[in-house]
Amino acid sequence: MVGWFVDAHAHASAVGLGYEDVVRRFRAAGGRLIVLVQLNPGSYGLSESLEGVARSLEAHVSLCNRVKREYGGVLCLGGLHPATVDKLLRASGNPVETYRRLESEYVGRLESLLREGLIDGLGEFGRPHFPTMPESWAANELLLLRALEVARDANAVVHVHSENAGLLTLESLRVFVERAGVSRERVLVHHAPPSHAHLYAEEGFYVSVVGKSRAVGELGSECSNVLVESDYLDDPRRPGAVMYPWDIEREVSRAVEDGLLTSKCAERVLRENPSVYYGITA
Repeated sequence: MVGWFVDAHAHASAVGLGYEDVVRRFRAAGGRLIVLVQLNPGSYGLSESLEGVARSLEAHVSLCNRVKREYGGVLCLGGLHPATVDKLLRASGNPVETYRRLESEYVGRLESLLREGLIDGLGEFGRPHFPTMPESWAANELLLLRALEVARDANAVVHVHSENAGLLTLESLRVFVERAGVSRERVLVHHAPPSHAHLYAEEGFYVSVVGKSRAVGELGSECSNVLVESDYLDDPRRPGAVMYPWDIEREVSRAVEDGLLTSKCAERVLRENPSVYYGITA
């Protein structure tokens, strides 16, 4: 199978291969569009603090827009990973005040960056996928709701990171989306289990699954509203995790060759669906 493809959700850091190398390798492999999502402060050599989070956003915006101008085929998303929120609240002597600052200052900055065209969407926001203290769970839900409201006003995409509880996760996400008044077509459930993809698609949400052959092979014929991601971490401690962006097309092709995925579904998840979701024109 030959043709261009999209990586719906990936990362680049300042301590790994770096933004330039990641995008250059992706484009050389035939990648048409890679969506680079902000990492935690440590990935930019910064401390896990309110100041470090703010500085990591500015570093991501600067580095991402640089490769966007130089290579093209890049979208830049800014957000606040639930694990980062968790760390900030655990280290804080006043979790309520920490949440308030994140909601007003940090999300406010994201709103400004969207207006200025310096980011193309929000991500990732959501809930922890690990046991945590109640304050972290509640704060992350409130930040997700605020991010959905900002996405609504800017008509921007938003990537959601959450636990994988199937119908229960779907039902709770539906509540947040309806409360925020944002279109489900702008919401992407990131790194979802392939077996859950149809649950979200049937409700009008988009979903991204890791582009390894075994994962996409589990989709069967359920490829509506499904995108493929590498979720590449660019972490020198874990080379190649979760997978390399430039391996996506090869892995999906392998699933087709092994009879796990139809060529039609491969076309949809690699090109057609992301073209609709991200507004890619020919």
